[in-house]
Amino acid sequence: MKEYQSLQRIGTEKHRSYYVPFAKGDKITLKNGIVNREKSSRFLSLDGVWAIKEHSSPDGVDVGEELTEKIPVPACVQAHGYDKIQYINVNYPIPFFPPYVPKENPCWHYRRNFGLRLEAGEKYYLNFEGVDSAFYLYVNGVFKGYSQISHATSEFDVTELLKDGENVIDVLVLKWCASTYLEDQDKFRFSGIFRSVYLLKRPEKHIVDYKFFTTSDDCMSSFTFVNESDVAIEIEFMGQSATVKSRQKAELFAKNPEKWTSERPYLYDLTLSCNGEIIPEKVGFIEPRVENGVFLLNGEHVKLKGVNRHDFNCETLATVSLDDMAKDIRLMKELNVNAVRTSHYPNAPEFYQLCDAMGLYVVAEADLETHGACQSAGDYEIKRWAAMADDMFWSDGILDREIACVEREKNRPSVVMWSLGNEASYGKAFFAGAKYIKKRDSRPVHYEGLQNTYCKYYYTKLVDVIGMMYPTIDMIKKKFLENERETRPLLLTEYTHAMGNSNGDIAEYWKIIDSSPRIIGGFVWEWADHAVKTKKGFLYGGDFGEREHDGNFCVDGLVTPDRKLKSGALEMKAVYGGVRESENTADIPAYRPDGRKITVGVNERGGALVLSEVGGENIGAEIKPNVLRAYIDNDAADIRAVWNNLGVDKCAPYFTEVENTDGGAKIKGAMVANCRLPVATFELEYKAEGNRLEIALEYEIAAHIPNLPRFGLEFTLPQKYAAFSYVGYGENESYIDKRMSCKNGFYESDAEKNFTHYIMPQETGSHYGTTFLNVKDLFVLTAENPFSFSVLPYTTRELFSAKHDFELKKSDKVNVCVDIAHRGIGSHSCGPQLDEKYEIPRKGKNRFVFEF
Repeated sequence: MKEYQSLQRIGTEKHRSYYVPFAKGDKITLKNGIVNREKSSRFLSLDGVWAIKEHSSPDGVDVGEELTEKIPVPACVQAHGYDKIQYINVNYPIPFFPPYVPKENPCWHYRRNFGLRLEAGEKYYLNFEGVDSAFYLYVNGVFKGYSQISHATSEFDVTELLKDGENVIDVLVLKWCASTYLEDQDKFRFSGIFRSVYLLKRPEKHIVDYKFFTTSDDCMSSFTFVNESDVAIEIEFMGQSATVKSRQKAELFAKNPEKWTSERPYLYDLTLSCNGEIIPEKVGFIEPRVENGVFLLNGEHVKLKGVNRHDFNCETLATVSLDDMAKDIRLMKELNVNAVRTSHYPNAPEFYQLCDAMGLYVVAEADLETHGACQSAGDYEIKRWAAMADDMFWSDGILDREIACVEREKNRPSVVMWSLGNEASYGKAFFAGAKYIKKRDSRPVHYEGLQNTYCKYYYTKLVDVIGMMYPTIDMIKKKFLENERETRPLLLTEYTHAMGNSNGDIAEYWKIIDSSPRIIGGFVWEWADHAVKTKKGFLYGGDFGEREHDGNFCVDGLVTPDRKLKSGALEMKAVYGGVRESENTADIPAYRPDGRKITVGVNERGGALVLSEVGGENIGAEIKPNVLRAYIDNDAADIRAVWNNLGVDKCAPYFTEVENTDGGAKIKGAMVANCRLPVATFELEYKAEGNRLEIALEYEIAAHIPNLPRFGLEFTLPQKYAAFSYVGYGENESYIDKRMSCKNGFYESDAEKNFTHYIMPQETGSHYGTTFLNVKDLFVLTAENPFSFSVLPYTTRELFSAKHDFELKKSDKVNVCVDIAHRGIGSHSCGPQLDEKYEIPRKGKNRFVFEF
């Protein structure tokens, strides 16, 4: 069997703690708050320009062939014109025929030449921090090894293969291997040497590995150092020194040290010395554990206010820099986030050091997901998923992944919990990996995959923290809080899916999270939109000619690909900051309109009131009843399919009766579409007198219609009337279920500022609970009851029809929507149905007064 049809690694060193040794004379400096490894004389970076050549298969590649093309390392090959970019969520990108992969398996031959002065008595280790998906390594033309696990460090002892002077490394990177079946994460599928490559120079006898941890009681704390190397190690910690013999441990004590927390990430220096090498480390006094069904940090219950984070940069793709990582963490902290889940694989080792220094709790997840197994027969079958998890063929590969995750980050104080992986079901193939973690480390083990396995495994003692994804509130109550057999704490592993205009339900979730100490908290899916930046604009799944893809389902972040805040991020910030209810009162400003005479009529055929003139100026605004919104991502396929089938997406107002009255008219009508029954009926009465227009609007949803996006009025105005002020929930967009980040007050804006450039255009810019709207230099609007409104540079239909933000064309108009009721936002793109209390009422009315 070929190596890439197995789960083995060849010629690699054992997984170990991440560290970079320094020579005694080196000056240790910081970069982004962590040790700058590039200042070590024992660290030789091989990042930079490499030679490359693409092949259709790894079979028969001549390692000595000429390579004329160039590529930076680290980088994804798809960012440099090779292969095709593909985004796919659940399904595998290859036939589900494990462990086999397609014979047409793209392979990239990399080469790096470098000079080296060999020193007697030194050993040399070559490290690859991330290669997707597998690779063969040759040093000076000699085969050294083969490795897989895309997001794990692969280390090779290359001492015997190097020579004094010029050396050459050849790497054959495969797009797919057997491990592809264990790496079916929801993300763009990128390939290549996407993380750093470096050489470490070590004494012949050197530190290999070690472990340390802290424990505390009321007044005294201890620091335990375990030497897992074959040499003695000198340690210095908090003014104390000790020599720790090979395979022995030392315990040091400290009275009332500062504890490490997300709010105050206090770190103490630890120095390891051996044979001329120094390894600088940081220690945080923190003790995570589960006790009586409650997750504790340093003996106290802490709520994890988290986000799920993929490695992603909209230009460099899966290759992220130290600055990228630090920027993300800073922004998370500003948004009241205190925890991050490394979904769904280990991040670069420096990420965890940044979390140590900057203060984020980490749920460290192994590089494991098999989601596509459940759809391998065309439908969604958990039994197929569970069967793969029960297949012992995968056991060694899963164990290797758990070891890789735990061993590398076992000394990081920010890691408060291990995660076995993501959406891979659970079965016998997991037992060895889970047992390894339980034996190796005291931190709790989390796993959500128990939700998708055989009942006999659900209550396993190998998992300390149960996970749920996107549950309803009722599900949390019934399956967890009211389940007497369930004694483990609960983590909402993923919740309140942040796709597009979203996160309307985060406050509701936190009300139940607050209700029980057994609920640890939750991790929003997800941190940042995934979309590729091009000259045209941001592109997502299906934009690259892929045959199989999942569209814009990757555009599901709290922040944009270039890290601009979306309203969901602000909603999360408010809720994570403690807000559970929104303010609901504000004063209406005194305002006297100019008193401009208006001309209003009825366009019976067009189903509209026509505001033709204001003070002699031709306005030509057709005021029409409206039920449609530009579908948000949470108006998911199941909902929009119903609406579209019933004609909601095509309906227009139809006047059935028009009775003229003194200065106005009484109108009856319906919202209708070809081939379909009316979706709603309405009665509209208007009266125009002087500078005043009153519109009384009443609606009723048809019995066969389950719900509607909104009911209100829509009209366009000349672009010069883009500026407005209002009293309502602002200044962010706000909806009936999404206003924790808003306050009811007086705000000023304009159509462009009010518009959010969602990558896939959708409903945006509404303001809930409005009592006063001044479209400047034109009219003031008040109403009998609070209303929602938006003023935007595009019509609902224009937003509805566009698939990308860059498709929208500017016009000389602004669009105004004034709603009696507007459906809530929720998070149904990958979450529960909208709570019924946030649907628009089946009947509704309001009286609007425009003064010009």
